[in-house]
Amino acid sequence: MARVIILLLFFSHLSFANNTTQITYKGSGTSITTKQIGSGNTTYILCGSPTSNGSGTFPGTTYTAHTCSNATWSSTVDGTSNTVRLYTVWSNHTDNTYTINVDGDDNFVWLDQDEDDNTSTITVTGDDNHAEQLGSGDDNVYSITQTGNNKYAKIFTFADDSDFTINQYGTGEHNTYIYNYPNADNNSATVIQYGSGNKDADIFFYNDADNTTVNLTQYGTGAHAANMKFYTDDYNLNVTQSGATNQSYTATFNCTQNCTKTVTITQE
Repeated sequence: MARVIILLLFFSHLSFANNTTQITYKGSGTSITTKQIGSGNTTYILCGSPTSNGSGTFPGTTYTAHTCSNATWSSTVDGTSNTVRLYTVWSNHTDNTYTINVDGDDNFVWLDQDEDDNTSTITVTGDDNHAEQLGSGDDNVYSITQTGNNKYAKIFTFADDSDFTINQYGTGEHNTYIYNYPNADNNSATVIQYGSGNKDADIFFYNDADNTTVNLTQYGTGAHAANMKFYTDDYNLNVTQSGATNQSYTATFNCTQNCTKTVTITQE
């Protein structure tokens, strides 16, 4: 009996002026589109080809052999000396969508999404920005948008059925970290840091942090800072710091089981 194997893979690539694109892929039914305009840009895309160590073609990680099926990968870079990495390194996965758009110079974007049915979008406009996502789980929506210079945003999560959004605008430093692991389900985190000047937000909720909603908005110029920790169940936290300088807040809730909390903080 003859066996027929059909591999469906669409690949489109456009690059100019000393740009580098490296693609290693294993799977079927996937579309990969890359575009690089400018010079000195590098785009790495990997799914499932194994390497022996993290210092090879795709630096920084050790990979195992697995497949990525029915995925849509899109990366557009316009500028100078930008680096984009889209890795999926931990398991077999399917039906994920990855979109990265970079416009500017000296930006670094790292995106690694495992498991199934996830949508990840990172948009960076400006110079010297850093954006990471990582993530593992099913049916999540991730979005990072950064406009301006010297921004840093990171999402690291093991969630399912969650929405995570980070928006950072204006000039100057804005920092955001969201962690969220393990057993973290049905969470929603929205961070908006606007205007010019220092803003900082560290948001954690790990262990059994189910059904968690976090909204943080820091506006205006000057120093705003917030540091949140939850660790457990059923929290709804909203923080707004707007306008003035040197506003800061730290909230830590180490609730055990069957907790329901609603916390609202507003400093204008």
